[in-house]
Amino acid sequence: MSFRPNQSVITCTAVNLRAAPGYLGVAAPPVLAVMPKGTTCIVTGAATPADGLTWWPVRVTLSDGRVLQGWAAERVGDMQLLSVVEAAPTEPVAPKPIPPLPSLRPPKRNRLGFYLHSTENRDGLWDAISRVQPPVILIHEDAANDILLREVREWRAPNAFVIGRFYLTNDAQRAMLESGDPEGEGRRFAERILTYDFGKFTRRHPNGRLYIDAWMSLNECLPGPASGSYRENPAYYQRLYDAYDRFQVAFRHRLMQEGIEAVAFNFAAGNFSAASHYLNFFPRTLASYLYLGFHEYGWPSLIPGPGTHTGAGLYRSVLQAARRSDGSRHRIVITEAGLTRAYGHPHNPDEGWLNRQDPLDENRYWESLAWYNALLDQDDVVGACLYQVGHRGDWATFRHLGVDNQGRPLRVIDRIVALREALAQQTVQPASAPAAPTAAQQRATLSGQALFNGKALAGAQVRLLGDLMQLGEVREAVLDAEKSDALPFIWDRTVAGYAGTVRRAWRALVAGKVLGIDYPAFQRQFVAYNPSIAQTRGHLLADQEYLLPRTIGVDRYQVICTTSKRGYFRFRNILPGLYTIEVESPTRMRGSTFITVDRSFHIKLRLDDKELSIQSSS
Repeated sequence: MSFRPNQSVITCTAVNLRAAPGYLGVAAPPVLAVMPKGTTCIVTGAATPADGLTWWPVRVTLSDGRVLQGWAAERVGDMQLLSVVEAAPTEPVAPKPIPPLPSLRPPKRNRLGFYLHSTENRDGLWDAISRVQPPVILIHEDAANDILLREVREWRAPNAFVIGRFYLTNDAQRAMLESGDPEGEGRRFAERILTYDFGKFTRRHPNGRLYIDAWMSLNECLPGPASGSYRENPAYYQRLYDAYDRFQVAFRHRLMQEGIEAVAFNFAAGNFSAASHYLNFFPRTLASYLYLGFHEYGWPSLIPGPGTHTGAGLYRSVLQAARRSDGSRHRIVITEAGLTRAYGHPHNPDEGWLNRQDPLDENRYWESLAWYNALLDQDDVVGACLYQVGHRGDWATFRHLGVDNQGRPLRVIDRIVALREALAQQTVQPASAPAAPTAAQQRATLSGQALFNGKALAGAQVRLLGDLMQLGEVREAVLDAEKSDALPFIWDRTVAGYAGTVRRAWRALVAGKVLGIDYPAFQRQFVAYNPSIAQTRGHLLADQEYLLPRTIGVDRYQVICTTSKRGYFRFRNILPGLYTIEVESPTRMRGSTFITVDRSFHIKLRLDDKELSIQSSS
């Protein structure tokens, strides 16, 4: 077998990557890394013979994000070590613009799940499953660890909808659809899953639940009507679409005889881009299936906007158009979701948000995930499998665990945990500002003088602390928290009764109050969460309600005032309520107490060696 420079090759088993060609003798070239089975490498030059083997120079991205260059043997005896990566059956397509989405309501549940290409317990993967309790998990059949599946059902994520993917090469998938007997191929493929490893995938937990609830049919098996291949030969592909329609029905029917569900479609993102593509070409599948699978990607964001290509939300038109005649609804599963440089940019490689050439920071990635979660929640989508949480080396640029390209710990999982816990609490949050202050809630001014041992305290810091409900609309208020990548933001705070531009709203209601977001990020997200702003030329109207972000996990905000030479301070625009007030002298003497604000008034704050006390003077 002969490879060529820049060609992608894949390891057929575990393969040593050596510093130079050869492996024999005391001075054999050192092993730089062991590349697991299924690792994709790039050939960087011509082959060299050494020690009776043919060695190829390759470049590989390891699971920890390191990029190494070295030499790998093509084969040893009859054992093939490196093989050509098959050409994908679907090519990148020019994505169509997504129709304008309606205003989003605040999400109620976490819809972000896991795609597990590997279940090796590396970088805390199993613990991440326990902490997130993802609503959906997709797992490859060769990664279906019995211990993990049992623990998922028992305690790690007992309510997760677990989907299996049985890997087939692209050539094998195409052969099934061209066989002339797609129904028989569908039944045989289902039988292959049912009999795998002595019926492993038919087993149930003692509670009666299957360890794997459903199985994908085929994966990205055909180019869609949006592709160049289809336009060149529509009649040929329409015959394959009909074959796949029949294949899927037979596949699910055989699985359902054993009480196991199936997930239809799972086409490459952007290939089948209109509801009519599904209605016209797959009527039997739509009539038979409950679960419909979609792959949705974008770059550099999932959020629609200028400079962005995204397929996020394409499932919605299919869901709306494919309502069953009996009134029941299909359930949507996003079997792959994420960001790839290749989406909308066919000249780019298929690399994720942590690619080396054009990486995104974690806050920018989180923008997409938070918005996408809100979108999925509008339609009660089962969940989205984030590609890849349990990653293999050749997909390391999509990783969610370990470290980023600078060696900093990734906190994406921490953010999803915070999101899930915040939505599960269903407490007073999300905070909602009143449309307009009522007579009982007229804003007040709190003024006063700080004294230390009876003398005016100059240069002291006076802090008024309250929650988002109390201080969210005070322009000078800021979040009382240390900066942390583990404190994500979510757009679930509603505000009404406010009028002004988007920039003015940023300054008054968001700046300093939300971590990890600057004005450009706020501006592009505001339009996505509040599309009606386009009709008012960027102005918020007092009679409308808008969504704003807040930081999850912190509900303590502060306004800080430095006392004058005579110890005076003033806080304006304060809503009635119970606050904490703190004083810290220039010499670090501190005191705090509670104060109820129900009107404008003046106080004296008396700080001594023991405590802080309040004396009201008006």
